[in-house]
Amino acid sequence: MDAIVSARVPIALKERGNGILHDIGSTPTQLINAAYQFVLAEHELPKPHDPLEGMRGAKRELTDEQKEKVRRSLKAMYVGPSATNESFARQLNAARDERYARFA
Repeated sequence: MDAIVSARVPIALKERGNGILHDIGSTPTQLINAAYQFVLAEHELPKPHDPLEGMRGAKRELTDEQKEKVRRSLKAMYVGPSATNESFARQLNAARDERYARFA
């Protein structure tokens, strides 16, 4: 036979929590069972954690694949001098005119 557990929880916290439990396909009963299992395993209450904890001040290195993706993205965005040496403003206006002409 299973025991029944009751607790006082602020209404807003309960409503938000139940919404998330519903979204992830869980129930308050599963939450309470998981909390008890955590306490049994860790001998402490679960604490909110910062996912970036321990990374502050740390450096991240991009993989070669990530570096290449950044290079390709920057190259695609680059608007340098054209063969006609038009200014950026003129190139931008020409591109806009060309784009909007399709909608006319």
